[in-house]
Amino acid sequence: MSKETKFLSIAIGLLQGKFKEEGKKDVVVSNMDADRLLSFTKYALKNYKLKGNKRVNEVDYPGPNDRNRFHNNGIVDKNGALGSIYIETKCHGKGTPAQVKLFKLLPGEMPENFNRVNGKITMIRDITGFDGCLSRKLPVGRYVVEISKGSEYEIITDSLEVTENKYEKRQYELNQFIDLSEDGWIAGDLHHHCIYSSPVFGGDDDVVESPKEVANSMMAMGLRFGALSDHHNVLNHDYWRACKRDDFTPIVSKEISTSNGHVMQMGVEKDVIYKIPDDEHRTDEYLRAEFVRITDEIKANGGLPQINHPRDLQRSISWNPNFEDILDIFETMEIWNGSAPMMIGSTDYAAYELWLKCLRKGLFLPATTGSDTHNIAADDYHVLYDNILDTYDLIKENKSELEEKYPEEAHVFELICESLLPILEKWAETCLTSGGVRTYIHAGKDREQRNLLQTLKSGHSFLTNGPILIPTVNGKLPGEKLCGEKELHIDLKLLSNRKLRKLEVHSENGLLKEIELDAKKENGFYDYSRKIEQTIKEDRFVYFIAKSDCTNLAISNPVICG
Repeated sequence: MSKETKFLSIAIGLLQGKFKEEGKKDVVVSNMDADRLLSFTKYALKNYKLKGNKRVNEVDYPGPNDRNRFHNNGIVDKNGALGSIYIETKCHGKGTPAQVKLFKLLPGEMPENFNRVNGKITMIRDITGFDGCLSRKLPVGRYVVEISKGSEYEIITDSLEVTENKYEKRQYELNQFIDLSEDGWIAGDLHHHCIYSSPVFGGDDDVVESPKEVANSMMAMGLRFGALSDHHNVLNHDYWRACKRDDFTPIVSKEISTSNGHVMQMGVEKDVIYKIPDDEHRTDEYLRAEFVRITDEIKANGGLPQINHPRDLQRSISWNPNFEDILDIFETMEIWNGSAPMMIGSTDYAAYELWLKCLRKGLFLPATTGSDTHNIAADDYHVLYDNILDTYDLIKENKSELEEKYPEEAHVFELICESLLPILEKWAETCLTSGGVRTYIHAGKDREQRNLLQTLKSGHSFLTNGPILIPTVNGKLPGEKLCGEKELHIDLKLLSNRKLRKLEVHSENGLLKEIELDAKKENGFYDYSRKIEQTIKEDRFVYFIAKSDCTNLAISNPVICG
């Protein structure tokens, strides 16, 4: 599936989810697919011209075959005017890798009133190196700069002017407002690809980054462990282990492709193979037996078998619904894949619902996240987003002709543009790349691979793309079990470097409590921590969600009540 088709599929799914939530019915929306929308976009852009100026003017964003990703994000300055920047990021006076996002200001924008949701993805994502230094060229102009390092650090916003043939130098001291590792909590990315998933090594993914670049990118997001999980082979293992540092633990991994889903083998050195049969021998009995065999093999080799993105858009990489009765062969479930937003109507939300379904049946598969990054530059949708908005303008300027030829596509396209593009733009500029979604685990002081996998299996964890969400219920952490208590004394640590809106307390029977959040930002973060008293009846588990929207969201694993 192309990036363009995936983005449009995400948008259609979210629109369908929005209609369902609002109780609306629209047969055209229900039956629309991404290929039709993409064909419509191509037709409109080829056969009509905008009366006004196109959005892609000073800077062009070439397609994936033309770009040199990560090093310049494919940005080409038509006038050839370039300047240079040098950025250094430190914490406690020592150089440290951090994420650097640069947003080139559009005509009329000023740093003091800049809003990243401005109808154009101008973001350039880069990172400072292991030593905290970044040197690169940029097209001349004014930029808003955002420096960040995951959930435990204040987000720094600045602006700079890039001048032709000159160096603009900046140094930033990062404010780590909390060090969760002191209490045994560390964050990691459990699903990431590198060049060993590319056609050069027998794969079919457009990936160019080396294991070392991936490790740098993960550490720039404040991660302390990560799994590099390429398709088809285990060629990255030696290079990935070599990325080990005092504050970063590589987990060897592989994403096993089957015709009925993707299985993660974490912590296993050997190349576990799912043997896909030819059509003559393809039976449900054989396919089930292969899943059992490979998960048993992973466990026998000291590893952790995980089911990835069980509700993906593509049937071949989504878990077969007919095989839900054997989900207990896995030890964790990836319910939040970074390639889609966690919103009603998305594949992530469908995976979340499957996880809940399992919990209600008494099967606790600890939930995990994984960024599923194939491009650490996170510039997958720059061109497409401009094309979508240009198409929207074309619909408005040539409404009668386009609606006559493509009435259903134009209808759905307008609905998507009117109601969903702002949040999709914000998501694309906020959550994509290494550690864009991350899993925090309570691993204690032991940071070796075996202990990290054991902690993942225990469910002592929460999932986030921003907030820190650590609930303690009657002294028990997520993944632990109460002794039948019905009166719950909840001590919640809830911190965020971006503003939150709502806290939800959930059980198997649905939403128990919803709390509107309010706090003042102090020392670079918001502290929403609180104590909550909650009575339950027959509920067998409770879990927690904190959020503003899909770009600032955390979900805890459940505390088991009985």
